Amino acid sequence: MKDFIREQSVQAADNVSLYSRNNRDNWFKVNRYYAMNFDFFEMEPHTHGEFEIMYIASGCCNIYSWTQKEEKRWEMKEGEYVIIDGDTKHQLEVVRGVRCRILNLEISLLPQVEDLSIKKLSGQSKSLEDFLKMPVPIFKGYDAEGNLHSILTDIHKQLQNSTDEMEHKVMQNLNLARLLIELGRQRMKKYRNDGGSKYVRMALAYMNNNYDKDIRIEDIAEEIGISSAYLQRLFKEQTGKTLVDKVNELRIEKAKLLLETSRLPVTDIAFSVGFNNRQHFAYTFRKLTGCSPSVYCKHRGDYQIWI
Repeated sequence: MKDFIREQSVQAADNVSLYSRNNRDNWFKVNRYYAMNFDFFEMEPHTHGEFEIMYIASGCCNIYSWTQKEEKRWEMKEGEYVIIDGDTKHQLEVVRGVRCRILNLEISLLPQVEDLSIKKLSGQSKSLEDFLKMPVPIFKGYDAEGNLHSILTDIHKQLQNSTDEMEHKVMQNLNLARLLIELGRQRMKKYRNDGGSKYVRMALAYMNNNYDKDIRIEDIAEEIGISSAYLQRLFKEQTGKTLVDKVNELRIEKAKLLLETSRLPVTDIAFSVGFNNRQHFAYTFRKLTGCSPSVYCKHRGDYQIWI
């Protein structure tokens, strides 16, 4: 029963997630917004179906988030912002005596509007397309050039001063498209500046801990929270190797150590490092070392003679 409830909860969260593939045919609608100055505020922890952007225009504050994996405090200062995905539990705190101005948007996902959709927009923006492949409950960014502040201000002004309804819809949709593309650009710029090292490190750690098992690329991607296609491209860009090549390298390194230090039969070593059959092990070993496992074992790793 608990598993059923958990499954239903995951499905519900997926239905409102900005990153969900099930929502690619949807578009955006601003449900709530504010621009406020605080000198003390403590919001009750809460969730809602809209994804939310909190932008710190001046001052500082704390934002708390709760997920299945962790509870976290995000210390925020001027120019920083968070994107909070739908159904993510969160709380805003402004400490007494500390002034803070916040621009806020809460945006829901609606069925395709007037030929507009997330799929069509992301199809014309590589940054947004990649951004949507990296789902996180909450993302913290820094608006170094002030572009996001300008877009949020334009959206607020448009919402307050709408006269012609048709013109208002056009302008609002344009501004929302600008918003998502800018969010995509900023996140991917941060990602590139970080060198993607976080995800590569996580993938390498997973492979190191599971090299002796039947590793699937989908399992690694699920573990670190990005799509398998994006992970493969990222790993290749960062290391120059495919995930499969790296797993095989790890397995052969472990096998070499066993061949040098143990008296285990070659077949047992092959299975102990994750290969399903001796033939595949022998082929991969020769490919990476230049000699067969049995010859390597005979010379106890003195394989320089084979180069």
